[in-house]
Amino acid sequence: MVHRDLLLAANAIEKVRALRVRAERDLAASGAVGELRDKLEREFKQTGGMGEAWRTAAPSELASRTRVVSFTRGVLTIHAPDAATRYRVEQWLRGGGRQMLSGCAPTTIKRVVVRAGGQPGR
Repeated sequence: MVHRDLLLAANAIEKVRALRVRAERDLAASGAVGELRDKLEREFKQTGGMGEAWRTAAPSELASRTRVVSFTRGVLTIHAPDAATRYRVEQWLRGGGRQMLSGCAPTTIKRVVVRAGGQPGR
């Protein structure tokens, strides 16, 4: 009888242990997600959140072709791939876009610089 009670207790303990074991985590996507998180954190740190304000305020055809490179001491720097896009961005800013951008921005914008061609950030 004692032997049977011990077996039942051992079986009950094994059932509890089986339920408490955590499933193996699938870490296949963690590397890509981590890289994306790091990239977004780096972008946010460089732009002070102005990237989101630019994507919100700018027309979609300009926002898709340009990107915010930096925001330092109130100066927002935007990279355009070519001179034509740079011209269109500057015209949009002069035509009321600057006020829209300032309204969406998390902080005060003193000046907006649009650079064309070359590598972003230079």
